[in-house]
Amino acid sequence: MAQLVKLLDYVSRYENNLHHYQSLFMRIKENRWRAFQQQYGTENRKKSHQEFREKLFHHQMNWATSTVKEISNWDNKYLHDETLKLLIQGIPDNYFLFYEPVFQVKNTGVELNIILVGPTEVWLIVWMNGEGIWQVAENKRFWKNVRDEQKETVLSPFIRLERMQSFVREVWEPYQKQLSLKACIVAPDAFVDFTSDWRRVSYVDKRNFNEWHALLQQNPAPIKGLQLKFVSDLLKLGVTNSLYRKDPLSSESEIHFEGI
Repeated sequence: MAQLVKLLDYVSRYENNLHHYQSLFMRIKENRWRAFQQQYGTENRKKSHQEFREKLFHHQMNWATSTVKEISNWDNKYLHDETLKLLIQGIPDNYFLFYEPVFQVKNTGVELNIILVGPTEVWLIVWMNGEGIWQVAENKRFWKNVRDEQKETVLSPFIRLERMQSFVREVWEPYQKQLSLKACIVAPDAFVDFTSDWRRVSYVDKRNFNEWHALLQQNPAPIKGLQLKFVSDLLKLGVTNSLYRKDPLSSESEIHFEGI
């Protein structure tokens, strides 16, 4: 399961100590999986795996919205966000996920789309929901989705990708020999009616989504020090809005809370 290090402008435990929490997550995952296997046995393995994934997703949401001393007022809609769930539950834990993160650009907070940092590459992703066919609208600042005679229009994913690239590239440049930077438009349930152009953008739609997803799942490389350093550099630029807890958790109560 990918590690959710930043969600919007919510306070994240990974911001405080990335190295500690990424290794702690691995231990929690391993310990909880053993417990689930003992509880359900081999006969109910499918049920245990599904429940395990769901509980770990909630665990990730907790870490992405609170710390021992602080908590953010977060939107419960993310508990039902299928894209967020798919990214967390369907990608290995050697990837770190920034989901709709807000970064400080000059004096303004700017919300980006999806940044997925793996051991060997950094994916900048614009996710296109919905079925149908996505194509450039008459006004090239927008894309339209033609489906059942209904037209949905959204801001061009190129504009959103260029915004991400302009921000991330400066942080990424010192790591470019170790981490490749990849821009990608993903429409898992639709077709993308667009040919490749000078922007060197990858297009993933319902024709090749499974192959792209499998590519991420099968990356065997372990978490690397430079990968963590890059993630840490990004986290330092994130915007965080939170409140202090009325009753802060002690380190002991935190361990109990994590269920270790």
